[in-house]
Amino acid sequence: MEKVKAMMKSSMDLEALKKRWDYRVARWVSNILNPPLVAAFGIFLMAAVLGTPEAWFWAVVFVFLAVSIPTSYVVWLLKKGRIENFHIPNRENRHGPYKVIILSNLLGVVLMVIFDAPFLLLAFGVIGMMQSFLLYMVNRYWKISGHTTAITGLSVFMVASLGWGMSPVLVMVPLVAWARIRTRSHSFWQTIAGILTGTTFILATWYLFRLVVRSEF
Repeated sequence: MEKVKAMMKSSMDLEALKKRWDYRVARWVSNILNPPLVAAFGIFLMAAVLGTPEAWFWAVVFVFLAVSIPTSYVVWLLKKGRIENFHIPNRENRHGPYKVIILSNLLGVVLMVIFDAPFLLLAFGVIGMMQSFLLYMVNRYWKISGHTTAITGLSVFMVASLGWGMSPVLVMVPLVAWARIRTRSHSFWQTIAGILTGTTFILATWYLFRLVVRSEF
C-alpha cells in the first residue's frame, strides 16, 4: 500500500512539475540537444572546418547512415507503441536502438576506410561507433545518460581536435545535465557518469587514434 501511495504522489508531483516554466525549458534543451542531432551537428561541423566538397559528401553519407537510419528505427518503435517516447526512458528498450546505431556507424566507418575519407571525419566516425558500443554495454546493467555522454563527447572532441578556441561549447554540458535531471529523465549520478564517460573516452580514443594513424587533418 505504501508503495502505491508513493507512486501516486510521484505521479502527481511530476504533473505539477510539467506546468513549470523551467521544466518546459528543460524539455526544449533535451529535444534540441538530443544525441542524433548532436551527432549530425558534429559531423557537419567537421566538414565545415575542412571546407572541401569531399568532406561535405562524406558528412552527408555518414549522417544518413549513422543518424537517419537509427532515428528512423526509433520513430518506427514509437509508432508501433514499443517505446514510451523518443528519448526511450526505459533502459531495457534501449538495447535495440543501440545495436542499430553501432551497426550503422560501423557501415559508415567501413565505407570511409575503403574510400579514403578525410581523417577528421573518419576519426569522428570511429570514436562515435566505439562510444555507442560502450554505452550499449553499460546500458545492459545500468541506465546512463546518453544525452550528457553525447554532448560531452562532441564538446571535448571539438576542443581536442580544433583547439581551445572551441572551449565555449563546453557550457552545453552542464546545461544538458541540468535538463535531464530537471525532467526526471536521469538522476544526478547518471548524468555525471555520462559526462565522465564522454570526457575520458573521447580524449583517450582521440589521442590513441591519432597516434596509430599518425595523421593531421
